[in-house]
Amino acid sequence: MKKYEKIINDLILKIQTGIFKEGEQLYTEKEIKEIYNVSSTTAVRVLNELETAGYIFRIQGKGSFVNKTLVNKKVLVTENNNFHKHFKESVSEHAEVVEAEIIQDKELCNKLKLKNQKLLKVARIKYIGNIAWAHQTNYIPLKYLPDVNINDIDSFKELATMIRKKYRIDIHQEKSEKTLQVIVDTPEEIAKFITNEPCFEFDRYTYFADGKIFEYVKIYINYKYYSLTIKD
Repeated sequence: MKKYEKIINDLILKIQTGIFKEGEQLYTEKEIKEIYNVSSTTAVRVLNELETAGYIFRIQGKGSFVNKTLVNKKVLVTENNNFHKHFKESVSEHAEVVEAEIIQDKELCNKLKLKNQKLLKVARIKYIGNIAWAHQTNYIPLKYLPDVNINDIDSFKELATMIRKKYRIDIHQEKSEKTLQVIVDTPEEIAKFITNEPCFEFDRYTYFADGKIFEYVKIYINYKYYSLTIKD
Protein backbone atom coordinates (compact mmCIF):
# COMPACT_ATOMS: atom_id res chain seq x y z
CA MET A 1 0.00 0.00 0.00
CA LYS A 2 1.31 3.43 -0.93
CA LYS A 3 2.08 6.00 1.74
CA TYR A 4 -0.77 8.35 0.81
CA GLU A 5 -3.24 5.42 0.94
CA LYS A 6 -2.06 4.53 4.46
CA ILE A 7 -2.60 8.14 5.54
CA ILE A 8 -6.08 8.20 4.00
CA ASN A 9 -7.02 4.98 5.78
CA ASP A 10 -5.70 6.34 9.07
CA LEU A 11 -7.70 9.56 8.74
CA ILE A 12 -10.85 7.67 7.72
CA LEU A 13 -10.46 5.51 10.82
CA LYS A 14 -10.12 8.64 12.96
CA ILE A 15 -13.34 9.98 11.42
CA GLN A 16 -15.24 6.71 11.81
CA THR A 17 -14.19 6.26 15.44
CA GLY A 18 -15.13 9.84 16.35
CA ILE A 19 -11.66 11.25 16.93
CA PHE A 20 -12.67 13.78 14.31
CA LYS A 21 -16.41 14.45 14.62
CA GLU A 22 -18.86 15.83 12.07
CA GLY A 23 -18.13 19.50 11.43
CA GLU A 24 -14.72 19.47 13.15
CA GLN A 25 -11.64 20.67 11.33
CA LEU A 26 -9.32 17.98 10.02
CA TYR A 27 -5.54 18.29 9.87
CA THR A 28 -4.26 21.04 7.62
CA GLU A 29 -1.88 20.33 4.76
CA LYS A 30 1.00 21.51 6.98
CA GLU A 31 -0.06 19.25 9.85
CA ILE A 32 -0.32 16.22 7.56
CA LYS A 33 3.22 16.93 6.31
CA GLU A 34 4.58 17.14 9.83
CA ILE A 35 2.62 14.28 11.43
CA TYR A 36 3.19 11.76 8.64
CA ASN A 37 6.53 13.08 7.38
CA VAL A 38 5.43 13.48 3.76
CA SER A 39 5.71 16.09 1.02
CA SER A 40 3.23 18.83 0.20
CA THR A 41 2.21 16.91 -2.92
CA THR A 42 1.26 13.86 -0.84
CA ALA A 43 -0.58 15.96 1.75
CA VAL A 44 -2.62 17.71 -0.96
CA ARG A 45 -3.44 14.36 -2.58
CA VAL A 46 -4.66 12.96 0.74
CA LEU A 47 -7.04 15.89 1.24
CA ASN A 48 -8.24 15.74 -2.37
CA GLU A 49 -8.97 12.00 -2.10
CA LEU A 50 -10.86 12.44 1.17
CA GLU A 51 -12.93 15.23 -0.38
CA THR A 52 -13.71 13.18 -3.49
CA ALA A 53 -14.78 10.23 -1.32
CA GLY A 54 -17.15 12.47 0.61
CA TYR A 55 -15.43 12.35 4.01
CA ILE A 56 -14.57 16.06 4.16
CA PHE A 57 -15.57 19.40 2.69
CA ARG A 58 -13.25 22.35 2.27
CA ILE A 59 -13.73 26.06 2.83
CA GLN A 60 -11.23 28.32 1.11
CA GLY A 61 -9.08 30.15 3.62
CA LYS A 62 -10.40 28.13 6.58
CA GLY A 63 -9.47 24.49 6.01
CA SER A 64 -10.97 21.00 5.70
CA PHE A 65 -13.90 19.84 7.81
CA VAL A 66 -15.48 16.46 8.49
CA ASN A 67 -18.58 15.88 6.41
CA LYS A 68 -21.69 14.02 7.47
CA THR A 69 -20.98 10.95 5.41
CA LEU A 70 -22.98 7.84 4.59
CA VAL A 71 -19.97 6.09 3.08
CA ASN A 72 -20.01 2.41 4.13
CA LYS A 73 -22.86 3.17 6.52
CA LYS A 74 -26.10 1.19 6.67
CA VAL A 75 -29.08 3.38 5.89
CA LEU A 76 -32.81 2.93 5.31
CA VAL A 77 -33.82 4.06 1.82
CA THR A 78 -37.46 4.61 0.87
CA GLU A 79 -38.56 5.31 -2.70
CA ASN A 80 -41.90 7.03 -3.33
CA ASN A 81 -43.74 7.74 -6.56
CA ASN A 82 -45.69 10.70 -5.12
CA PHE A 83 -48.80 9.74 -7.10
CA HIS A 84 -51.01 10.58 -4.12
CA LYS A 85 -50.00 14.24 -4.49
CA HIS A 86 -51.15 14.48 -8.10
CA PHE A 87 -53.83 11.86 -8.80
CA LYS A 88 -57.00 10.42 -7.38
CA GLU A 89 -56.80 6.90 -5.96
CA SER A 90 -59.13 5.62 -8.67
CA VAL A 91 -56.64 6.43 -11.46
CA SER A 92 -54.89 3.25 -12.67
CA GLU A 93 -51.38 2.57 -13.95
CA HIS A 94 -50.54 0.94 -17.26
CA ALA A 95 -47.67 0.68 -19.74
CA GLU A 96 -47.38 0.96 -23.50
CA VAL A 97 -44.61 -0.69 -25.51
CA VAL A 98 -42.96 1.71 -27.95
CA GLU A 99 -40.15 -0.60 -29.05
CA ALA A 100 -39.39 -4.33 -28.92
CA GLU A 101 -36.53 -5.67 -30.99
CA ILE A 102 -33.44 -7.85 -31.09
CA ILE A 103 -30.25 -5.80 -31.25
CA GLN A 104 -26.48 -6.17 -31.13
CA ASP A 105 -24.62 -3.35 -29.44
CA LYS A 106 -21.03 -3.58 -28.24
CA GLU A 107 -21.34 -0.79 -25.68
CA LEU A 108 -24.43 -2.34 -24.09
CA CYS A 109 -22.75 -5.75 -24.03
CA ASN A 110 -19.85 -4.16 -22.17
CA LYS A 111 -22.31 -2.88 -19.57
CA LEU A 112 -23.64 -6.42 -19.24
CA LYS A 113 -20.05 -7.78 -19.10
CA LEU A 114 -20.59 -9.89 -22.20
CA LYS A 115 -18.89 -10.38 -25.49
CA ASN A 116 -20.94 -9.08 -28.42
CA GLN A 117 -24.24 -10.94 -28.17
CA LYS A 118 -27.84 -10.45 -29.21
CA LEU A 119 -29.98 -8.54 -26.74
CA LEU A 120 -33.69 -8.08 -26.29
CA LYS A 121 -34.52 -4.38 -26.14
CA VAL A 122 -37.90 -3.38 -24.76
CA ALA A 123 -38.82 0.30 -24.39
CA ARG A 124 -42.00 1.26 -22.55
CA ILE A 125 -43.84 4.36 -21.46
CA LYS A 126 -45.49 4.11 -18.05
CA TYR A 127 -48.73 5.97 -17.45
CA ILE A 128 -50.86 6.90 -14.49
CA GLY A 129 -54.23 7.60 -16.04
CA ASN A 130 -53.36 9.41 -19.27
CA ILE A 131 -50.21 11.05 -17.88
CA ALA A 132 -46.85 9.60 -18.96
CA TRP A 133 -44.57 9.63 -15.92
CA ALA A 134 -41.68 7.31 -16.88
CA HIS A 135 -39.73 5.94 -19.83
CA GLN A 136 -38.01 2.61 -19.24
CA THR A 137 -35.80 0.55 -21.53
CA ASN A 138 -34.70 -2.98 -20.59
CA TYR A 139 -31.76 -4.74 -22.23
CA ILE A 140 -31.60 -8.50 -21.61
CA PRO A 141 -29.22 -11.04 -23.19
CA LEU A 142 -31.24 -13.17 -25.56
CA LYS A 143 -29.62 -16.33 -24.20
CA TYR A 144 -31.73 -15.92 -21.05
CA LEU A 145 -34.97 -15.64 -23.02
CA PRO A 146 -34.92 -18.42 -25.66
CA ASP A 147 -37.73 -18.37 -28.21
CA VAL A 148 -38.98 -14.98 -27.07
CA ASN A 149 -41.59 -13.66 -29.50
CA ILE A 150 -40.90 -10.00 -30.22
CA ASN A 151 -44.11 -9.78 -32.24
CA ASP A 152 -46.19 -10.42 -29.12
CA ILE A 153 -46.09 -6.77 -28.10
CA ASP A 154 -48.74 -7.10 -25.42
CA SER A 155 -46.62 -9.60 -23.47
CA PHE A 156 -43.97 -6.91 -22.94
CA LYS A 157 -46.34 -4.48 -21.24
CA GLU A 158 -45.80 -6.41 -18.02
CA LEU A 159 -42.27 -7.57 -18.79
CA ALA A 160 -41.38 -8.85 -15.32
CA THR A 161 -44.58 -10.90 -15.18
CA MET A 162 -43.94 -12.44 -18.59
CA ILE A 163 -40.37 -13.39 -17.63
CA ARG A 164 -41.50 -14.89 -14.33
CA LYS A 165 -44.26 -16.97 -15.91
CA LYS A 166 -42.45 -18.11 -19.05
CA TYR A 167 -38.83 -18.39 -17.86
CA ARG A 168 -39.29 -18.76 -14.10
CA ILE A 169 -37.00 -15.82 -13.37
CA ASP A 170 -38.42 -13.48 -10.75
CA ILE A 171 -36.68 -10.16 -11.38
CA HIS A 172 -38.13 -8.61 -8.24
CA GLN A 173 -36.52 -11.29 -6.07
CA GLU A 174 -33.06 -10.90 -7.59
CA LYS A 175 -30.39 -8.52 -6.34
CA SER A 176 -30.22 -5.17 -8.10
CA GLU A 177 -28.06 -2.05 -8.05
CA LYS A 178 -29.26 1.37 -9.03
CA THR A 179 -27.58 4.73 -9.57
CA LEU A 180 -29.42 7.96 -10.23
CA GLN A 181 -28.83 11.55 -11.18
CA VAL A 182 -31.02 14.56 -11.82
CA ILE A 183 -30.94 15.90 -15.36
CA VAL A 184 -32.35 19.22 -16.50
CA ASP A 185 -32.01 18.65 -20.23
CA THR A 186 -34.00 15.48 -20.89
CA PRO A 187 -32.85 13.76 -24.12
CA GLU A 188 -35.09 14.76 -27.01
CA GLU A 189 -36.07 11.17 -27.80
CA ILE A 190 -37.30 10.77 -24.21
CA ALA A 191 -38.83 14.22 -23.76
CA LYS A 192 -41.23 13.65 -26.65
CA PHE A 193 -42.80 10.81 -24.68
CA ILE A 194 -42.84 11.99 -21.08
CA THR A 195 -41.81 15.59 -20.41
CA ASN A 196 -39.40 18.36 -21.17
CA GLU A 197 -39.11 19.03 -17.43
CA PRO A 198 -36.22 17.85 -15.23
CA CYS A 199 -36.02 14.08 -14.76
CA PHE A 200 -34.41 11.49 -12.56
CA GLU A 201 -32.19 9.30 -14.73
CA PHE A 202 -31.54 5.78 -13.45
CA ASP A 203 -29.13 3.04 -14.43
CA ARG A 204 -30.19 -0.28 -12.90
CA TYR A 205 -28.58 -3.70 -13.03
CA THR A 206 -30.31 -6.92 -12.00
CA TYR A 207 -28.08 -9.82 -10.93
CA PHE A 208 -28.42 -13.57 -10.65
CA ALA A 209 -27.31 -15.20 -7.40
CA ASP A 210 -23.97 -16.14 -9.03
CA GLY A 211 -23.22 -12.47 -9.74
CA LYS A 212 -23.91 -12.54 -13.48
CA ILE A 213 -25.91 -9.61 -14.83
CA PHE A 214 -29.38 -10.53 -16.03
CA GLU A 215 -30.39 -7.13 -17.35
CA TYR A 216 -29.43 -3.48 -17.70
CA VAL A 217 -32.23 -0.93 -17.44
CA LYS A 218 -32.28 2.77 -18.30
CA ILE A 219 -35.13 4.72 -16.69
CA TYR A 220 -36.26 8.35 -16.88
CA ILE A 221 -38.85 9.59 -14.38
CA ASN A 222 -40.46 13.02 -14.31
CA TYR A 223 -39.20 14.76 -11.17
CA LYS A 224 -42.77 15.27 -9.89
CA TYR A 225 -43.37 11.56 -9.54
CA TYR A 226 -40.35 10.39 -7.57
CA SER A 227 -38.75 11.08 -4.22
CA LEU A 228 -36.07 9.36 -2.18
CA THR A 229 -35.91 9.37 1.61
CA ILE A 230 -32.71 8.32 3.39
CA LYS A 231 -32.61 7.65 7.12
CA ASP A 232 -29.41 6.81 8.98
